[in-house]
Amino acid sequence: MGPDWYCDEVIPGNVQVEVLARTEHTLAFRPPIPGFGTDHVIVIPTRHVSSLLDLDSDLAAELLATVQEVAAQVVDQHGGCQVLTTLGNEQHNKHLHWHIAVGEGVARFVAR
Repeated sequence: MGPDWYCDEVIPGNVQVEVLARTEHTLAFRPPIPGFGTDHVIVIPTRHVSSLLDLDSDLAAELLATVQEVAAQVVDQHGGCQVLTTLGNEQHNKHLHWHIAVGEGVARFVAR
C-alpha cells in the first residue's frame, strides 16, 4: 500500500470497492480486503486530507454526516459498531479515513 492508497487507487477507481455512500466530497466503501471485523466500512474525503488534525470545518460536517449515515446502516444490520480514526504513527495510510466495523477483531472495553 502506497503513501495514499485512497487517492492513488480507490478514488480514481483503480481498485474495485463496494460503494455504500457517496457525496460531493466523501466516499464510503467496503475495502476489497477487510482490515478487521465481520463488517468493515471505510469513509474518506475525496480530496487529500492528511488526518483529523488537518480537517477543516466545512468538510468535517459533510464527512461526519456520511459516517453517521453508514454507521446507522451498520447498527441496523448488526446491532452496534465501532467508529474510529487514527493519527500519527498509528495511521497506516496518511489520508484521513474513518473505520466503521463490527464483530471479531474490533476493540472491546474490558472492565477492571
